[in-house]
Amino acid sequence: MGVTDQNLRQLIAPVSARGRAAAHKAEVSAAATGGMLVAEVVRLPQHVNRHSHPYHQLVMGLTGTAEIDMLGLAAHLDVSHACVVPSNTYHDFYGRPSNHVLVINIDADSPVFTDQAHPDHASLATLFDRPRLISLDNGMRQLTQVSIQEIQRNPHDRALRHYLGSAIIRCLSQRLLPSTSQHERGLLDMYKIDNYIFEHLDETISIADLAACLCLSERRFHGIFKAQMQQTPHQYIIDQRLDKAIQLITNTSLSLIEISELCGFSSQSALTSSVRKYRGTTPGRLRNG
Repeated sequence: MGVTDQNLRQLIAPVSARGRAAAHKAEVSAAATGGMLVAEVVRLPQHVNRHSHPYHQLVMGLTGTAEIDMLGLAAHLDVSHACVVPSNTYHDFYGRPSNHVLVINIDADSPVFTDQAHPDHASLATLFDRPRLISLDNGMRQLTQVSIQEIQRNPHDRALRHYLGSAIIRCLSQRLLPSTSQHERGLLDMYKIDNYIFEHLDETISIADLAACLCLSERRFHGIFKAQMQQTPHQYIIDQRLDKAIQLITNTSLSLIEISELCGFSSQSALTSSVRKYRGTTPGRLRNG
């Protein structure tokens, strides 16, 4: 079962009495682990809102696209990107039609943040120490996909949302706390890479182009990129082209030829072939819902 707009709409329905009982169970479980954590699928409004909140928040794109601006740091959210909103950080946000995001809220007063002796303090405190834009590697995208599918299977199980949200937070924090070997060789600035790809999406993008953005040799760039993102730069570029193409297919009336050109595919047939090969569907099925 894939993550679809129709399936996600069912997850934002009001919680039943059974759901409230499960929510209480999740709260008890959360208290036992040192703080409250809530994972919810929501749809961001299509008009700009602004607020802050006393808890930390991770926001991950699921369907469509959404925008969040945190003190001038703008985040474009889709299936490959997420953002971290620390507690008490004012941010503007809105979503485009058919957007859904996974929102994970975690208590900023939890011992994991306030007690330096806590075994997870270093990784989690680092994750939420400032607003962040995050490019999700293959492993994180797969974990998010599987988590949403499990939530779809058990839409009223709040405890399950807590455990899956905890897993996502933990895995993400470990990626942002590099090992010694990772620290020695450095991590790539994925925000700069993503900006370059976005600005040149309708053009041919080479590995040399991306390496030049970071003043690295092509060979060194390829090795670091593959270790950091768990896929080759070439596959990452294809994923970005496909993410944008699918967004345009599902949310606009542009022809497939126009979408192919905008997203850097050589032809409509090349777009169709890539959607079928890498996403297991076709442009026609995406457009028809």
